Amino acid sequence: MIYTYGVSLPGTYHIKHDIVCQDSFMIIQLGKEISIAAVADGLGSAEHSDIGSKIAVTVTTEHCRQYIATAKKASDILDIIRAAFFAAQKAIEKEAAKQDHAIEHYDTTLTLAVLIRDTLYYGHSGDSGIIALTTQGRYEPVTKQQRDPEGRVFPLFFTDKWEFGRYSEKVSGVLMATDGMLETFFPIYIKNDPVSNIHVSLAQFFMDKKSLRIDEVGQKAVEARMKEYMEAIPDEKVNDDKTIVVLINPSIRTKRQGKEYYQEPDWAELKRKHDEAWRREAYPGLFKDAKSPADPAPTSVSMDTSTPATTEPSATQPPHKSKARKALYAVVPIFVVLAATFVWIYAATSPEEYDGNGYHTSQAAEPPPTPATQQTDEYEDYENDINPDEASEYAPEQEHIEERDDQA
Repeated sequence: MIYTYGVSLPGTYHIKHDIVCQDSFMIIQLGKEISIAAVADGLGSAEHSDIGSKIAVTVTTEHCRQYIATAKKASDILDIIRAAFFAAQKAIEKEAAKQDHAIEHYDTTLTLAVLIRDTLYYGHSGDSGIIALTTQGRYEPVTKQQRDPEGRVFPLFFTDKWEFGRYSEKVSGVLMATDGMLETFFPIYIKNDPVSNIHVSLAQFFMDKKSLRIDEVGQKAVEARMKEYMEAIPDEKVNDDKTIVVLINPSIRTKRQGKEYYQEPDWAELKRKHDEAWRREAYPGLFKDAKSPADPAPTSVSMDTSTPATTEPSATQPPHKSKARKALYAVVPIFVVLAATFVWIYAATSPEEYDGNGYHTSQAAEPPPTPATQQTDEYEDYENDINPDEASEYAPEQEHIEERDDQA
């Protein structure tokens, strides 16, 4: 059975400036084996984007609920998701015309997931995103944030940016988040890590069935716990609206990686290395171990001793110019040392960063602290394991349909 939960909170920036929460989400459960979920983030520059995000998640999930049972193959499911995106776009256009508003006032992102037992289908537009927990026990990004070179997001009406797909690996969990929370999973200090660029211990906190115990304590208890954690995230870490939606199938057997994979990184050391790399790139001449240009080739010296060397200035180098050049050589090093000292003091400060929302901060990339999560053996224990041959039909069971939405 698939369990779900979702939390949406207004960002501290929105609260301080009396701006309505522009995030929305919706979850629909069809029977025990199908979950449909969507998250949307209205653009801060759009006056009615909160309405746009609400329409987007409501229309797309409802469209999928109506038609998903008719799908016979994977391509059919992707066609349904694509049609749901067009339906959301049309519904927003209709609302804008009804209110006599410009369509751009309703700009929003939209990310949708359909989880059928252990298979993930998705549609994506904008800078929200999806993270999957694979059956190999790894947390992997499914989507990429869609922004232009200046960091501006491509909203739903950029139809040429839409992405649809069936995730290549089997999964036991899916996390969806709007950009305020999504970026906490991808700190700048590990973005180029060859092993994993995801803050694994944070993803595990939100998605690991052992730590959540959602099948034991229930969805409401898990939501309350996650809400408490998200409310406590420091303002300097996340000040945008915060939305998380998680779909978990505890019956899917999931392998465990080695303990080091789940360990909390040493953020202080990672930050030190990041800052030093930045300084070395910006001011390579300030580091003693920096590579210097190749020494010039030695000049050949005549072995003829018949004419003794002289220190007399040549006819082309008058005595007064030689003395002036020597004085200049004596003064220049002093200026170089002073300039280098000034630059070193400037470079010693932490390099400035910009978070995904354009807010200027030197700590934007460092994630919030993560509560400890329980470690288990190579494979997670699981209950009610479902044999694929005995699995329930994927057809929707209307009496079990559960719909939930939230907009803070």
